[in-house]
Amino acid sequence: MRPDAPPRRPARARLAVMLLICLRGTPFLYYGDEIGLPDVPLDPADALDPVPRRTGKAERNRDPCRTPMQWTAEPGAGFTAPGARPWLPIGDASACNVADQREDPGSTLHLTRDLIALRAAEADLRGGAYETLPAPAGAWAWRRGEGHAVALNLSDSDVTVGGLRGRVALATDRARDGERIEGELALGPWQGAVVVLDR
Repeated sequence: MRPDAPPRRPARARLAVMLLICLRGTPFLYYGDEIGLPDVPLDPADALDPVPRRTGKAERNRDPCRTPMQWTAEPGAGFTAPGARPWLPIGDASACNVADQREDPGSTLHLTRDLIALRAAEADLRGGAYETLPAPAGAWAWRRGEGHAVALNLSDSDVTVGGLRGRVALATDRARDGERIEGELALGPWQGAVVVLDR
């Protein structure tokens, strides 16, 4: 990774995908969201985006989030021929790419696909009512319909969300899928879970 590159935050990306897919409304994933593709640093002087050029405001440069898709870890990232210079720079394809994530059942790609499948299978997650649930500082929990709850830890500290009984359908830490919850759901930093509630 280049010294000027922002830190990769895969746990935050996974949590953001869970939040997006489990809230009410139509979820929109932009290319790269499904693998947690990070922005690529770009000197504002090299911006190709017309907005900062027109306004003179470098902070409005949208180019860092328009990096080419990283399909593989090879040079060119499966997006272009090795050695070719694309319109915008390619990030660290060895750290984040589709091919590697297809092979890893714990990857952000698999989590995204499984969340989409869960939403498609569960009426609560497609059209169920939203109700905010009690949660400690740094966490957000809500109920969808009668049978599902979502709890997210949006902090760097451990949290415990109370009042939940059921089974973890999907968690950002995939080792927790299927875990039984008996009143309290402990979440590490930037972790989340979708819970099928006991009725």
